Amino acid sequence: MRTSSLPRLLLVTGVIAASLSACDSTRQVASESSASSVPAGPTIDESDVTFNREVTQGDYRFAVKTFGTQEPRFVSIRSYRGSSQIMDPMRVEVTGAVTNIASGDLNGNGKPELFIMTDNKKANGGLYAYEFGERGYTPISFPGTPGGQAGMGYTGQDMYTISGNKLVRTFPVTPIDSTMRAGNRTVEYTLDATGRLMMGQSMDAR
Repeated sequence: MRTSSLPRLLLVTGVIAASLSACDSTRQVASESSASSVPAGPTIDESDVTFNREVTQGDYRFAVKTFGTQEPRFVSIRSYRGSSQIMDPMRVEVTGAVTNIASGDLNGNGKPELFIMTDNKKANGGLYAYEFGERGYTPISFPGTPGGQAGMGYTGQDMYTISGNKLVRTFPVTPIDSTMRAGNRTVEYTLDATGRLMMGQSMDAR
């Protein structure tokens, strides 16, 4: 009689253990999929336009808008050739408020570039650039920290302008030793055939 009771006792114990394991598993999955653990995405109010400007380059025209004041900011770009829109509107995220836009054809390949400047003061921040063709666009790689002597004392706070066929970058110089003086430095960039910004001459202004 004791022998026949043992299998039943083991069976009941196994059922209880399996039930507890299933309950623990259910609680764990519910916790991981809880809505409270998923960060909420930003809400875009497209009626809250904070920047709205157009620029042209030859037959091309770019209409740029930004929305809201919270990070990240969203930029809407519509591109036209003549009166025809050449591609679907594009939307990109940027850091900082857009302060200016410019267009050009720095490498002379007939494909216009759009440059978007923001007030992001972090190192290597504040510039977003794209080259447009008949069927789409290609992001232009950011030049990064200036190399060699041009990068000494660089800490960010970049400002950008287009001058002729060059992108001109200006930033304050922070002295790193007694041989340096505070001032501003200007670095010029050209755009090569592959869409890469190439550093040219630099000049300090005291």
